[in-house]
Order: sequence, then structure tokens, then C-alpha cells
Amino acid sequence: MLARFATGASFSVDCRGGGRESNSRFLPFMIQMARHLLDQGSPSQRRNMARAVSAYISSSSSDVRPSSPSGTQPTLGTEETVQFMMVNSFLSESYESWLQHRRAFLQRGIYHAYMQHTHSRAPSATSPPQGVESGTVGQNATAEAGKNDLLSIIRPMLVYTGLIEQLQHFFKVKKSASATPARTDGASSTTEGEDESGNLEGWEVVMTERLLNVKELLGFPNEMLSWLDDISSAEDLQEAFDIVGVLAEVLSGGFTRCEDFVQAAINAGKS
Repeated sequence: MLARFATGASFSVDCRGGGRESNSRFLPFMIQMARHLLDQGSPSQRRNMARAVSAYISSSSSDVRPSSPSGTQPTLGTEETVQFMMVNSFLSESYESWLQHRRAFLQRGIYHAYMQHTHSRAPSATSPPQGVESGTVGQNATAEAGKNDLLSIIRPMLVYTGLIEQLQHFFKVKKSASATPARTDGASSTTEGEDESGNLEGWEVVMTERLLNVKELLGFPNEMLSWLDDISSAEDLQEAFDIVGVLAEVLSGGFTRCEDFVQAAINAGKS
């Protein structure tokens, strides 16, 4: 569902009905069910998911790159790994941990999005796409796209990352005016912040309370749809990164232009 929001794909292909608005109202309750199933599993399941996210972030880019020497389409489990791990992060980590991983997720996602684009433009299954040599991105691979084209290529991944950010913040960051205080702030560290039962970390307490607050759950879709309208109307990379909330991270580490950050993320995918 998140991928359909990100790409603008139809929601009615499988169910013969339902649009963006109705599915946005359903999303919080899908999350409610996902969290319920996670809680019903093994006590170590969430910790294992969090460790998998950390291992994914620390792994080399070549371990997860979605290209192949033959120039064929990326396979499931490589191309979609970054999205899958973002969802795992949402279900298993604190908001603070997400912030620590967000830049790396963004870089991986940009590379995956560009490789998906170049593979889809390949003239045949045996010849590499323009700007790709033996499954890698050339040094000047983004030159052909131009600023606006580059934005259109990576926009779905920016939207996906932004949706995860919206969910992370909504479900885990404790509002100052919250009527039901939690022991620990929702953006707390993942280091042993347990409630009185000794089972839940602080961010999990906040997330549980948010999932039980039907009024707030019903209000989230309006916020999300408004955000989607904003990101869809972004006219350049800087505006898009700003709407996602990652502009400061992008323009760090020596980068002065968003285009340079995107180019570096693409080039890093081949190393």
C-alpha cells in the first residue's frame, strides 16, 4: 500500500474499488494489526527485526544493490529490500534510531530508484541500460537526466521515505499536550527504557497509546494526504528534500547542492 501511495499506482487493481482517500483511512488500522501480530509473536521477534535493520544499514552497498551483470530486472529481495527494511525499522525501532538510519536509507533508496529506472529503459534484456556498465552506474550517470528528470526518477523513493517519516513521527513521538503521559519520550533511545511491566520500551508505550486512540488514528489520513499533495507539487530536489524533512542531512558532509548528494548516492551504489 505504501508503494502505491509513493508511485501513484491505482489502488483498485486488486480490489475493484477504493481510492487514495479510503486507503489512507485504512492504513492506520493495518498498522494496528501489524503491531498486534508482532506483539503476539516471540518476545525476541522485535529485537531480531531491529538487529536485521542495523545489519542492513552497516552492510556494504554491494550486498544489496539491485543490478545484475546481464542487465536483467532486479529480483525481489534486492530491489525491494530498502522499502522492506524501512517498514521493519518502523515496527521495531525507536524514532531516534530511525533518525540515525534515515540518511543511509535515503542513499540506498536513491540508488535503487535510479537503477530501477535505468533497467526499465534498457533496449533489451542483454544490453545494459544507458549510463550502466556491467550492472554499475557510471561516474556521470545522472548527467542525462537533468535536475527535473532526476527528481521525477527518485521522487517515488522520496515519497516512500517521507511516508515512513510521517508514520514514525506520528506513532512514536509523544505530544507535549498528550492526556496520557508515558514514562519515556517517544524519541528516546532504544536502550532499555521499560515501563512498569518491564516489557515495553518508552517509544512502544507511546505507540501503543496512539494505536488505541481512534480519534487520532482517524485524523492521521488527513495529515498524510496533505503531505502527499505537498511532495507531489515539489518542483525541484531542494524543495522535495525539504518537504520530506531531510534537507539538513542532505546538505551536510560537504554537499552544497542536492544534485551532488543524489549523484554521490548513485555512485556509492557501485562500490
